[in-house]
Amino acid sequence: MRPLFAVLLVVVLNATVLAAPSEPQLLRVTYPSPALKAERDYFVYLPPGFEKQEKWPVILFLHGNGQRGDGKGELDYVLEHGPLFEAWCQRRDLPFVIIAPQMPMQDQGGLDYIKDRTPDQIPRRKPEGTNPLRWFPRSQLPMDGVRSEPLPAELGDLRQDPRGWNILERDLLAMIDTVIARYRGDPRRVYLTGLSLGGEGSWALAAAHPSRFAAVAPVVGYGPPSVAPALVAARLPVWVFAGGRDTAEPLQYFYPLVNELERLGHPGVRFTIEADLGHDAWMRVYAGQDLYDWFLAHTK
Repeated sequence: MRPLFAVLLVVVLNATVLAAPSEPQLLRVTYPSPALKAERDYFVYLPPGFEKQEKWPVILFLHGNGQRGDGKGELDYVLEHGPLFEAWCQRRDLPFVIIAPQMPMQDQGGLDYIKDRTPDQIPRRKPEGTNPLRWFPRSQLPMDGVRSEPLPAELGDLRQDPRGWNILERDLLAMIDTVIARYRGDPRRVYLTGLSLGGEGSWALAAAHPSRFAAVAPVVGYGPPSVAPALVAARLPVWVFAGGRDTAEPLQYFYPLVNELERLGHPGVRFTIEADLGHDAWMRVYAGQDLYDWFLAHTK
């Protein structure tokens, strides 16, 4: 007969193993892109304890212009910002499955911030600790009130932008379906967010398919008033973020759409201005907790 203390020790050890949540995982999922007629990868992040929950809320994150790439060897640039950076590189316990695809380079490779980027700037997950945030140089623009201004004519219809996220619309919807089917995604809790170019893409995708999302949060990316009716009709919760000193996506261009949402009777639009920050206001937004809590408060 085994000594009683040995039996108790085995029971305690087994209980500890069963109670310990699994480590988070970062998966590269390969898919055939109908839009690009090529095989590409995207990231899927699985949170700690993934196997212990039947359904998980899902975030689809659309990156900015500087993280474009070939969807293979350059996919790691997607780790630089947003919820995936926070969950994986900064080791935050965010209770979401996160989808993070990559836009193709197209004709953007000549931009200095893309041309001069190097793999050593990509943040990595460390055994312990976090990565320092790389803020933009502090803007010298005054923190001042601005008036609403009409959007530049070239913005036009976001769904017709030949360099925007709209070209991957079918791919993005297929990724959501894959995560729901294979990775325990909850179809009633799918959230959409993106920064800069990805913020513009968030407006476009949410307006085109509002029934697919429980909430949308465009960050430092404005949209045209023409997307408002679809969002209002679907009563899709919206939280918009802008930088008060942003020169890439100036604050005054956010107001036409936000005001149109209110004029049409949108019941749940929020607009937050980080008055002291420029285009990199996304760092404060995604590093905080409020956005993630707000997502979790909404279910279709």
